[in-house]
Amino acid sequence: MTPRSPVRLPRADEILPSRSTVSANRVDQAHETISQLFCEHRLSPLERREVDMRLRSAHDTGVGIELLDYGEAVRIAVPQGLEDFHLVQLPLSGRATMEVGNAVIQSSPDVATLPPLDRAFTMHWGARTPTLIVYVRHDRLSEAARALYGVDDAERLSLGLHMQMGTQAGHDFLRALIKHHDAFETGGPEGAYTRRLTAELLVARLLQAVPNSASSALAAWQPAEPGVGARGDALVRRFEAAVEAGIEGGSGVLDIANELGVPLRTLQEHVRRATGSTPVALLREARLRRARELLVNADPTRDTVTAIAERCGFGHLGRFASEYRARFGETPARTLRG
Repeated sequence: MTPRSPVRLPRADEILPSRSTVSANRVDQAHETISQLFCEHRLSPLERREVDMRLRSAHDTGVGIELLDYGEAVRIAVPQGLEDFHLVQLPLSGRATMEVGNAVIQSSPDVATLPPLDRAFTMHWGARTPTLIVYVRHDRLSEAARALYGVDDAERLSLGLHMQMGTQAGHDFLRALIKHHDAFETGGPEGAYTRRLTAELLVARLLQAVPNSASSALAAWQPAEPGVGARGDALVRRFEAAVEAGIEGGSGVLDIANELGVPLRTLQEHVRRATGSTPVALLREARLRRARELLVNADPTRDTVTAIAERCGFGHLGRFASEYRARFGETPARTLRG
């Protein structure tokens, strides 16, 4: 299985072209429009007295897509956090920053920001910074986390503050976003059904691309005894074989479920009954074993921990190092040095 190829970031004029554009030249008009769509906030121009806002928007069952451009440089302050929905904000050009407490995230076409639900934050958008926004209601994300990770407290789910678009997971998220966008644009009698499917994929890809409390909790999992009960379950054997074949191709649990032609929930139930574990935990265990195998046989003068971690599907080096040490009792660098 070969790694999936990168996907091109769309231009602003390619986003929701069939939707009407809402315009506002006065700050109070722009503020009212965005407050009604998202939440109450404070909007302040930074260089001129007014703005040249342009907005296109499409929402359905708790998942939406927006193209928003204030035209001028602005400061946006949200004193209460987003509370009950998540946003992924990806500038298509230009630069923006988001400040959450002492954290400052620089946003660009390579880095998307995710404002927090429960903390105040401030954003500075540069002039001519058209931004592609994904809206996901918190209950939709919690439902996806429960299905993907098998967690019982998904309502308490929290996300990291940024998404790296250059990773395989970032490319997969963007690819799913484009599919959902196209489902909005296609319409027709089958449109609602197609949007439900593409929305589910988009929300799952979001969870896979951003550090979150559910996936982080997996660092403390106890791997199941190999082969316990699995020999009598053909689906689990096929899953385990697909895991081993796809480790270095970047395949995730959702990809493997699709490859096997079964719903994610069906796969989770079979794995739970056969091993007492979850598909995500088994995949992570297999990735760790492959990483250790590669580190043991690597040449420390040419190979690096980072390259091997990425080859085995770990996009966050710090998390990989922590999980590797918990699993094998030594750091990846120590294994590499022999």
